[in-house]
Amino acid sequence: MKKLGILGGMGPLCTANFYQKIVQNTKADKDQGHIPTIIISDPQIPDRTAAILTGKDEEILLKKFKEDLENLENQGVDNIAIPCNTMHYYYDTFKNYTKVNIINMVEETLLYCKKNNDINIAVLGTKATMSCGIYEKYAGDIGINIIPMNDKIKDFTMDTIYKIKETNETNHPEFLDMIKYLKNTGVDAIILACTELSLIDNITSYDFVIDAMDILTYESIKKSDFELKL
Repeated sequence: MKKLGILGGMGPLCTANFYQKIVQNTKADKDQGHIPTIIISDPQIPDRTAAILTGKDEEILLKKFKEDLENLENQGVDNIAIPCNTMHYYYDTFKNYTKVNIINMVEETLLYCKKNNDINIAVLGTKATMSCGIYEKYAGDIGINIIPMNDKIKDFTMDTIYKIKETNETNHPEFLDMIKYLKNTGVDAIILACTELSLIDNITSYDFVIDAMDILTYESIKKSDFELKL
């Protein structure tokens, strides 16, 4: 039986939501049927977007993350899930910090798009995620076209993310209006590439929305050798 490590806290509500998704999507009829899980929620990790775009506190960020990954490895986990899209900017660096497999949420989400024949994709996330090639790094090899977002959409998405972090308020109908507008511009699908966006009420009710957190959930369950609840 494999043990799952979750390195979260970016933000805490997203980590709680991710673990709830793990439990709800695992086929189990009793406590003992669920995945043994170690969760480190480290909200003291500095702001990821600031670190990537300006270098602010990047050294502290990497040091803390290295310590957290080593902690999970020392507790015997077999796979590590990081429910933060922006943090995957450092994915190749993190692989040098631990011998444990780190599930690549970004790559797995794009592979899911390809399987669904969704080729022209809008990616909504932090400014770092939308501007620094976090999804583009894998998209070309997989055969996915990432459609660039304009500054207005980037600013509005970033403002929404920070409002959720600040207030824990998940009712954002104006954001739903924006994604419906985006779909009408000819995109095949929209990736929610920030775990705060995953929290918005009713956002995953649209069949053109792909939640990267959901994909990370499914991959975490499968890689732990457990069954998905159908």
